[in-house]
Amino acid sequence: MHGTDVADAVGLAWSPPTDVAAAVLARLFPGTDPGAEPMAVLLWATGRADLPGRPRRTAWTYAMTPAGDSG
Repeated sequence: MHGTDVADAVGLAWSPPTDVAAAVLARLFPGTDPGAEPMAVLLWATGRADLPGRPRRTAWTYAMTPAGDSG
């Protein structure tokens, strides 16, 4: 996320590989459908972008514990 923020700030077109964005989305926002564009969903999940068909997020939290890990 911060890499995208920095790239945007300096006017660079950059996005992480789709598989990396999907893995981050799955780890931090389990249960969120990545769809065909995981980075777009990740930007939406963190309140950085609109996503058609979903309300804009104004607050969010991420999963602190990996799914299936009780402690």
